[in-house]
Amino acid sequence: MNGIFNACVTTAGLRASAKWWLAICTFVFVAEAVARQPSDGSAASLDGRWYHDGAPTRILVAPDGRSITIVNEFGQRSNGYAADPQILVIPSLAITGRVSKDGRRITWTNGTEWRRESSVPGPTVNINGRWFRNGQPTSIDVARDGRNFTIIQEWGLRATGRITGNGELIVPAWEVTGQVKQNGQRIKWSNGTEWTRPRLF
Repeated sequence: MNGIFNACVTTAGLRASAKWWLAICTFVFVAEAVARQPSDGSAASLDGRWYHDGAPTRILVAPDGRSITIVNEFGQRSNGYAADPQILVIPSLAITGRVSKDGRRITWTNGTEWRRESSVPGPTVNINGRWFRNGQPTSIDVARDGRNFTIIQEWGLRATGRITGNGELIVPAWEVTGQVKQNGQRIKWSNGTEWTRPRLF
């Protein structure tokens, strides 16, 4: 009877030891995984101001160096994380971004690109001032930043727009884009209309 009792005690002791050992191993594994998560401040260098087609955007990097918040040119915020130093993931938008080797450019999977510099060449000619559509006066008032503008069509309707990095004019409210032609004397719009500069005789 004693032998059976001792055997039971020994077996119970072994089971308790095994459970204790398993708990210790699990704790060590989890602690190690948590410790590795920041991955050497992977996104720390991306914190700060960025630009999308000349419009300011921003990336906010959390102290862990991995969690990020991106703010687009309209002030909309989305949370994400750095999968590694050159891959950003934004789950809520279902997009990822690849950071260039020099860290100055982010190419997003939705086709957009963010740059550190605001170097937007825009049209090489001045589009500010009076224009005409079929003899009717129109105008474009370019803001001081050289990228945003207010446009007034022949019926007096106003809208705001912007100039992209390749010099294209975009007017979101009217769902049109424009290309500056003939050394700044003509704008060809995507809706089939054209604006021309007044002739000086």
